Amino acid sequence: MKQAPQAFANHTATLDEDRPPPYRNFLIIVPEPTGGDADAVRPDERVTALAQQFNHDGYAYVARSNQKEMEDDPSGVRYLPLGETLPSFGVMTAVIVIRDPAWAARAAATYPEAEIFLLRLP
Repeated sequence: MKQAPQAFANHTATLDEDRPPPYRNFLIIVPEPTGGDADAVRPDERVTALAQQFNHDGYAYVARSNQKEMEDDPSGVRYLPLGETLPSFGVMTAVIVIRDPAWAARAAATYPEAEIFLLRLP
């Protein structure tokens, strides 16, 4: 009788929760400029370029206050309206907030597993 192969006999099993997700979600939050930032230029071109770059490594979402409804651009970036609550979907890998520390704090509370970055664009 042949013995069954033992190729994985010394391999430790991993649980699904121990594995990184097979996908990566990136969210860029672009709130309406307020207070001293009211005259700030919208960073749309830079945000679009950043989102498209993230889209090469996973799924990129941009939540912005001037977005009327959900739409996808040709590169696959999904644009979402930014309301009082942040979007809820899957495991978030990283969240980039443009100029607004309050939104960064809200993102940290909403996505505790994600890396949160605050970009203070001019």
